[in-house]
Amino acid sequence: MRRVVSTASTLFVLLLLPPVLAVAAEGSAREPLEPVYFQTIKIDGFWKDQFKRLTERWIPHCIKQMEAGGEGQELLNLINAAKALKAEPHGEYIGRISLNDAAVYNTIESICLALAVDADGDVDLAKAQGFLRAKLDEWIPIVLAAQWEDGYIDSYHILNKLPRYQNPLSSSQFYVQGYFIEMGVAHYRITGGADRRLYDAARLCADHLCTTFGPPPKRVWIHSHPGMAYALCRLGRLVNEVESPGDGDKYIQLAKFLLDTRHTVEEYRSEYGQSHLPVVEMTEAVGHAVCLTYLCTGVADLAMLTHDEGYRSAVERMWANTVHRKYYLTGGVGTLPSRQGEAFSVDFDLPNESYCACCAGCGMTFWADRMTRMHHDAHHVDVQERTLYNNTLGAIGLSGENYFYQNPLAGFYRNDAQGFLEKTRYSWHECPCCVGNLPRALLGIKDLMYALDAGTNTLYVRHFVASEGTIAEIAGTSLRISQETDYPWSGDVKIVLKPDKPVEFTLKIRIPDRTESDLYTATPELGEKFTVAVNGTAQTLSVKNGFVSLRRRWHTGDVVLLALPMDVQRIHCDARVKANGGRVALIRGPITYNIESVDHDCDINELILPTDMPLNAVWRPELLGGVMAIEGRGATGSDDGRKPTKVFAVPNYVRLNRGGRSQVWITEDPEKTMVVETQSK
Repeated sequence: MRRVVSTASTLFVLLLLPPVLAVAAEGSAREPLEPVYFQTIKIDGFWKDQFKRLTERWIPHCIKQMEAGGEGQELLNLINAAKALKAEPHGEYIGRISLNDAAVYNTIESICLALAVDADGDVDLAKAQGFLRAKLDEWIPIVLAAQWEDGYIDSYHILNKLPRYQNPLSSSQFYVQGYFIEMGVAHYRITGGADRRLYDAARLCADHLCTTFGPPPKRVWIHSHPGMAYALCRLGRLVNEVESPGDGDKYIQLAKFLLDTRHTVEEYRSEYGQSHLPVVEMTEAVGHAVCLTYLCTGVADLAMLTHDEGYRSAVERMWANTVHRKYYLTGGVGTLPSRQGEAFSVDFDLPNESYCACCAGCGMTFWADRMTRMHHDAHHVDVQERTLYNNTLGAIGLSGENYFYQNPLAGFYRNDAQGFLEKTRYSWHECPCCVGNLPRALLGIKDLMYALDAGTNTLYVRHFVASEGTIAEIAGTSLRISQETDYPWSGDVKIVLKPDKPVEFTLKIRIPDRTESDLYTATPELGEKFTVAVNGTAQTLSVKNGFVSLRRRWHTGDVVLLALPMDVQRIHCDARVKANGGRVALIRGPITYNIESVDHDCDINELILPTDMPLNAVWRPELLGGVMAIEGRGATGSDDGRKPTKVFAVPNYVRLNRGGRSQVWITEDPEKTMVVETQSK
């Protein structure tokens, strides 16, 4: 890797140091970065296409499926819960699982994010936003009516007349209430506090939790899904920001109590549920993959908010284990199939037919955000970028009306009797956890682009998105900032700064490291092949923690030009990952590539890509909405009878929109390839 000191090596050294020395070495006194939230922003280029697909197609599709007559009808549960609270006649709970309310809350959060984008004359986008705005007005009263006066809300328990908080292992009450709280935070931000209905409801729910859970005489609750912790942290931050400082601390304190006590009831201790050890003693990614990423998001939040060094060390260890031993080239995590619990396997067990659940990818993006803010290090953004552009974006089909629940790198289900079985994307799923989580993770990139240090004297450019927005305060003034770029197809980024008045601050720009995991090595090594110019003058800059720094007095109209290398790179995997022995994968920039059967006249499992074969990036505007493809020459057959054939690869995020089969890893040396069965932890 290109970093002077990698995350993995730093952690290895820190683990050998006494605790006091480890704290000093980490430099933990730095205050965390704060994201720049845009209430209104213009989006263009690559991400404009994605925002349109999500806003015009996917979110309306979700709304249709959740309302009466849809495949899930999840909204009806809240309608019926409200009637039950009024002792009116009502229908029964709809659905096989108890967490369906969350799909409604995630979708409302996604609507809030979608409405932040300035349609900027786009008639279709404006029309779709009008539809979403009307649905928001329609749905909010439905949601509020399903909440008890004391703040509790959960339609499954209300409609089935079940007592609250009885069975942790089968209960989703914290799951749905956590998303309910996050919905309130998102709605407050998009309205700028002008509409407090969902925010006040979120606080009422959180107050109910604070009244119910905590040190004696309150209750301990070993909840099965740890997303509540970071939901409470999100709310606590916002309350401290918009109310009086300290008003939100009780929510943060409850979040820490919930994580501190996860291991304290022996009968509920479980490695699968990450309740087997105290958080501060955890060292590796185990158990349910989605829950682990959510748990670590909360642990990282609390490490920042409470300055707890035990939490900081634990989340660093789990990050290193996840990214450097259990992380796929598409940014996905979680190996074992659903029948084995959507869980992590042992180190270096990365079969290409793995599960890689969508929600685990979403969780990785949330976790990476907190790690970036805590460490001021672009390594975590590199991981986030890989996941967003491949695992998360690739889940939703180009039609905008179907999606993958799971994201394997080859095949979709393994059947021991018949081998790989093809499976198309779903229009809906009996477990609709992904349907709102995917768009909120993707649309959330608008708030991941920039971050500020605690003194608002340093602006970090984290993601490259063609866009224009206003940062309310930096170094005592406001700043209009835009990016002009065709990223990820081009590495050229033009950043234009327009401060209200001349102002001095530091601009830090991420220089991506395309081998963000120690599991993978890239050829060619692109190293320092980037350039930066300010107002046409080339700059000589060094990379530190993945960023270059420009400190100067900025004036309106100043232009920074960044040029990143975008060569096609061959990726080889750590030899301990047996599934990829003798194989090679292709990336270009943040995009991981797939070969698909529809583009080849041979079995892609038998396709061989020799090590010395040139590969070219070719823009194909007519293909899959316009993509940069990779072309080359390969071969099929045995050594004594190989036949030349083409190699054609497309971005992972557009795979399997044309039927057929798809895979990331390509045979390079047939003598070294082998099929490996998934191991169980």
